[in-house]
Amino acid sequence: MALREQRDVGADLHAWHLATLLNLELVAGQHYIPALRRDVRNLLAYWQPRPPPALAQKFALLARSMPPLCRALSANVEDAPLPRGLLDDFLAAATDALVRTLAQAEPELTERLKRWQQPKAAPGARWLAALFGSEPSLGLEGPAANELFRTWQQWAGQEHVAGDEHFRITFRLEAPEHEQQAWQLSYLLQAHDDPSLLVPATQLWREKGQFFSYLDRRFAHPQERLLRGLGFASRLCPPIERSLHSKAPEHASLDVHEAFQFLKEAAPLLEQSGFGVLVPAWWGSSGQLRAQMRTGTKKKQKGKTKDSEGRLSFHDLIRFDWALSIGDEPLERAEFERLVALKQPLVRVRGQWVALDPTQMQRAMALFTHGGEMPLFEALRIGLGGSDPTLPEGVAFSGVVAEGPLGELLNNLAACQQIEAIAQPDSFVGQLRPYQQRGLAWLHFMQRIGLGACLADDMGLGKSPQTIALLLHDNAQRPNAGPTLLICPTSVMGNWQRELARFAPTLRVLVHQGTERYRGTALAEAIARHDVIISSYPLLARDREDLTAHTWRTVVLDEAQNIKNSETRQAQAARALQAEGRVALTGTPVENRLTELWSIMSFLNPGYLGGETEFRRSFARPIERAGDPQAAERLRRLTAPFVLRRLKTDSTIISDLPPKHEMKVFVPLTKEQATLYQATVSEALQKVEEASELGDEIKRRGLVLAMLTRLKQICNHPANFLQDGSTLLGRSGKLNRLEEMLEELLAAGDRALIFTQFSAMGTMLQTYLQQQLANDILFLHGGTPAKQRDAMVRQFQAPHGPNIFILSLKAGGVGLNLTRANHVFHFDRWWNPAVEDQATDRAFRIGQTQRVQVHKFVCGGTLEEQIDTMIESKRALAAQVLGSGENWLTELNTNQLRELVALRDSALEDGS
Repeated sequence: MALREQRDVGADLHAWHLATLLNLELVAGQHYIPALRRDVRNLLAYWQPRPPPALAQKFALLARSMPPLCRALSANVEDAPLPRGLLDDFLAAATDALVRTLAQAEPELTERLKRWQQPKAAPGARWLAALFGSEPSLGLEGPAANELFRTWQQWAGQEHVAGDEHFRITFRLEAPEHEQQAWQLSYLLQAHDDPSLLVPATQLWREKGQFFSYLDRRFAHPQERLLRGLGFASRLCPPIERSLHSKAPEHASLDVHEAFQFLKEAAPLLEQSGFGVLVPAWWGSSGQLRAQMRTGTKKKQKGKTKDSEGRLSFHDLIRFDWALSIGDEPLERAEFERLVALKQPLVRVRGQWVALDPTQMQRAMALFTHGGEMPLFEALRIGLGGSDPTLPEGVAFSGVVAEGPLGELLNNLAACQQIEAIAQPDSFVGQLRPYQQRGLAWLHFMQRIGLGACLADDMGLGKSPQTIALLLHDNAQRPNAGPTLLICPTSVMGNWQRELARFAPTLRVLVHQGTERYRGTALAEAIARHDVIISSYPLLARDREDLTAHTWRTVVLDEAQNIKNSETRQAQAARALQAEGRVALTGTPVENRLTELWSIMSFLNPGYLGGETEFRRSFARPIERAGDPQAAERLRRLTAPFVLRRLKTDSTIISDLPPKHEMKVFVPLTKEQATLYQATVSEALQKVEEASELGDEIKRRGLVLAMLTRLKQICNHPANFLQDGSTLLGRSGKLNRLEEMLEELLAAGDRALIFTQFSAMGTMLQTYLQQQLANDILFLHGGTPAKQRDAMVRQFQAPHGPNIFILSLKAGGVGLNLTRANHVFHFDRWWNPAVEDQATDRAFRIGQTQRVQVHKFVCGGTLEEQIDTMIESKRALAAQVLGSGENWLTELNTNQLRELVALRDSALEDGS
């Protein structure tokens, strides 16, 4: 159901629109159960909604804000239904109707319904027929109906075995410090409205009364209900049953295999049954088995001689081997063999527990001996394509590490904007524009390392001057390397002759055209006397024998779409030309079919995209027929480094620095955040006052700084403060808003930097956002090695690199060039604006071609808003007087501090 924004709609229609969206969310999440109800003598089947706590809160909020017009179902005001009852009725009817509709769309259901609806069908089959068919009546009476209804009631009643409206039984798995020790599964009570409030079972067993009270919450019959819940949970997790032999079970001890079984299987089942589950923070975000290809120097082919610039040939043989790592931890062979020998699904690697598949580990062992040699083009295809199909299942490819020319090649191909600029040739008559100078540098780089390049600039941006400048530069660098062959349509041969005379009058040009053109030996002698030979596509095919007999310095194909059909004589002749360098000029590298791109790439870099048949199978058919996004993305990664395309409308050809727009993003606290915030303020201020009374100024300053750190962590996310590895969804106003903004950003194809001063928060953001947004996300922090740091920057700066880069403020705030980003998020605030400005300047710097939007997150009604106001009022002096951190805040007296950190009414999500 969609509402057009340009039309005014009433508040009642908007409310029902929201209710429908929430119902869709409920059904999509499968938050419903099969149910039964009595109707006089018959049983009726229906689908009963069971919204989880987070969704139930949304329904409650909608009910509280429901417009009176929604309840106008009767002329008598007294007969109007209550909002919550009306919404519950709508939810029940909509859920039942939607689930039935979706189920009936399944083609196999018709045959099953016929079997279920037979007169002699069992009661359970009749129930299924009534659930999925259009008739909800089971047509069942007497003892059979009573037995089915009683059984359903028992099953449905298990919903409350995990807890009540205030608390739920929660299991927390705690990893041991050493592999030989047991894992502990602790039993707790967890508050629904405040997940950080956890009560250990030990405290429950000390209770004497029928109610357990904590703050304003009550849990009836705590000991009996805990035992009943543990009994139910023991069917899903057998180790719990062992603990029930104790009169007052507080936890269960698990071995490593049981712990893995709990994480992998029992935990999701317990959560589905309504129990809470807390697992170690590393679970789900570590343990990925990775393989990295390491290549050495090239091995010269037989009969090949090394040229003066050490150029690479696409068919040079490259030595390679494999390095294995678990997560980000590289492992030597001996250590890897030790882990394989353990045959355990959970192991400690460098002090950190990780989950591993022993079978996958065993298969990966073979990579230590799977090395040797491969052609350069295959190494490039693997490195740029981001995958290697020969890797064992379950082993992720993590790139290619190369040294020497190949290393330079891969690094620069992945980030072409970092290519070293070169001066315009002195013999070039005229002045190249800045983007043309960049094009010259790119063409020179590609030629220097022996790769063919496609300059695909939009018409009118000057492909000809850039190419002529390349010829002049190369002639100056290598005066004895021979002439260049320039092939173009017959209609533009004269234009090329005039352009060469205009921009490069020092070059000796021969036009190979007409009936009087040189042939055979005469042509060879003429070639030796000139720097540039201009000919046409028809003559390339006709004079193939003469033109392919010579080894050219460079072959340039203008309007290279003329070889788009790989089977034509001129395309075959172009591929047969012998040359040290190859350049294709075209504004349309693909006009109709992807095989046109293959034909041009096959001329530029033979063998790189495989044979044409292989290309059709791997790319052309999946993309053109099925729109396969993964195949399209892989093809972009493979070809993008070899194609430079600029448009006349592209802002990247403008040299002026674009504007920067800064904005504050005010977000509310969740109820849980507000509770933690207030409790922390009360406790911390009491300690600060005690230190002040004792005159211990050093202790007081330490307490203030510790309080500020904790409050900022709470404003970020309760899990940032608690460090308990708990779930992130729906518990932080900042995270909720960040996720919304990033979804819009990704849809627009933009890129973003996210700064946080807390490394732990960065790790949580990376894990959570990767899962929610289904995108690769980088994270750079103080512990990132220098090489990996550089690799991350190159990866982000690459044309098709990740769109989101998370950085810790200290590690990533200075010294990086991240101009691919046009959004900067400050997830938490540093109180010296100069530090934030330095971080922002990672994107807003020379080389940035897009408007940069800076989003500074502020939790309204908290110390973040207060300090933001103080900084803005003195911004002109802030960099000079505020120092480099938060120490200036410790100088505030206790009353000023209390005013600074006070929690205001505006802090909460609903303002209550």
